[in-house]
Amino acid sequence: MSKIKIEDFWERKGRNSRPIASKEVVDVVNGLVNPKYLYSETILPKFVDTYYKWVQGSKLNKLHNLDKFPVVDFVHGTSQAFDFWYQKHHNKRFRCLKGDYAYHKVSWKTYFDWAYLEDDELREGDALIISVPFSDFGAKHPKTESILDKCDELGIPVFIDAAYYCIVRDLEFDLDRPCIDTIAFSMSKAFYGAERLRIGIRCRRKEEDDGAVLFNQFHCVAKIAAGVGYELCKRVDIDYNQNTFREKQIKICKELNIKPSDSVLFGLADKNHSEFGDYDRGTEWRRVCISKLLGDCDYVEL
Repeated sequence: MSKIKIEDFWERKGRNSRPIASKEVVDVVNGLVNPKYLYSETILPKFVDTYYKWVQGSKLNKLHNLDKFPVVDFVHGTSQAFDFWYQKHHNKRFRCLKGDYAYHKVSWKTYFDWAYLEDDELREGDALIISVPFSDFGAKHPKTESILDKCDELGIPVFIDAAYYCIVRDLEFDLDRPCIDTIAFSMSKAFYGAERLRIGIRCRRKEEDDGAVLFNQFHCVAKIAAGVGYELCKRVDIDYNQNTFREKQIKICKELNIKPSDSVLFGLADKNHSEFGDYDRGTEWRRVCISKLLGDCDYVEL
């Protein structure tokens, strides 16, 4: 039996967002990676159906009206869903808040017209992506509802990035707005190892053909990832991270003199903090990922 040392991402003192290296989860994920899923004709629809139900099972959060988005596809993490949405709205000006997932800026800056919401008002012809919980501090952004009101008024299509939904608490959000056309979920922040498998779903209001649909129709997706995701849904509750690590999160944040985020991976500082004050992502918050300090696994046994 060999051992692989888990990356010590606390060397960057929490600048990167990573899942918690829990030995319990690592052992489960390692045991589930199995080539048998490559040849299964049923694992993909089983995963999609099970995951769609799994995300609605939280006892700590209330996500209303996901049933209004019944068209569900496997995607290789939320990032793949973003890419197809960029293609769909390529002739629009893309918008996001400062502090949201950096993938958008990196993807847009060379090939698309875009602007931060802080730099210009919303206009007809825009297309908006917003993370719920918000990427920069792990709770619903206080301007979310007013932004969506404006998008409803102007007919601006909206993508809800729910990648952090599996690590949050005390979130209530209603998806039944005319402007929202897509929502995506991911396991990358919930389970250590799953981020390398790229396990996610995309939920839409209606059938519209694109590359992701074709991949699903012909099962040209990572079926091993779908198999692992299916088994994780069956074995691990969506609130696992909150129920397991919340008390430790509070303790560590107190030791670091930062505030516990509603998303269990993070603590929050301000610009005056002696150690984390320079963690500037363009907002007043200074997000610190403490997942390495929460976990109990330093090596993966193979």
